[in-house]
Amino acid sequence: MLPAKMYRLCNSQYIHKALKLRCMCTISIESNVIPIPENITYIAKQLNINNIMLANIVSKHQDKLKLHSVSRWMEIFDYMSQYDFKKSELLEMIDSNPDLLSISRNDLHECMFAWTNCHFEDKKLRQLLVAQPSCLLLNQKQILSRIPKLLPFIGNKHNRLLELISYSPNVMFDNWKEIEKKLNYILFKMELGPNQFVTTSVMSETLFDLQCRHTFLCKLGLWKNRDPKDSVNQLSGNPSLKRMIETSEKEFAVKVAAVTVEEFIVYKQLYSKENEQNNSDSDIEEDND
Repeated sequence: MLPAKMYRLCNSQYIHKALKLRCMCTISIESNVIPIPENITYIAKQLNINNIMLANIVSKHQDKLKLHSVSRWMEIFDYMSQYDFKKSELLEMIDSNPDLLSISRNDLHECMFAWTNCHFEDKKLRQLLVAQPSCLLLNQKQILSRIPKLLPFIGNKHNRLLELISYSPNVMFDNWKEIEKKLNYILFKMELGPNQFVTTSVMSETLFDLQCRHTFLCKLGLWKNRDPKDSVNQLSGNPSLKRMIETSEKEFAVKVAAVTVEEFIVYKQLYSKENEQNNSDSDIEEDND
């Protein structure tokens, strides 16, 4: 039998170690477990989706998602599942654009009705809407009026149009006259075919930036008009639109135009003044008419 003093010492050390281990376990658990609100857990259970994934999405967009009831979530998921959207795709779409949960069922129905009546392949249309869920915020009139206007510019190819919208969804939202000006400039001034621009974000750029970079390359002799005998979709020796548009001013100047960024900035300032003057003259002419 241990002496009383030795027993108290051993017992004290045992209790200290036990408390320390318990504390460490608590910290370990708390550091790895994400506290999930009960309502999120309930929504996830009703939708049969991962509650941690849902909690992360709601946490990122609390101002827009936290007030929606489980019935709202289920309404969106149930309706979109009719068009073969996977739950993971719907979560991805809501994460990308949380405003989707604010669309009424009637508006969503009219939007999907319009999209499915534009004669796109179901799978490719679904891919577009997953990549660009903002397209579900359009109303029926916007879709049915804009699609027929865009198709002739890309050779009436429906799959090609879906690519264009996927890279530049603004073609469905922006003022039509501005969109038309950019398309005419690309097709007739730059002499590019649809295959050369639908998979770029060129339509998301301003007409000014497009014209500025294009004319700059022309003045440097780095952009040449194609031979009339060549096909509009035939590759030329000109810089690609991706290199020309999807680059910073410095990268464009140095790597594409082979000049300093300062030289390009000076040209851009001069081009801006020239552009303003031309616009001013055009306004005067219109007033005189």
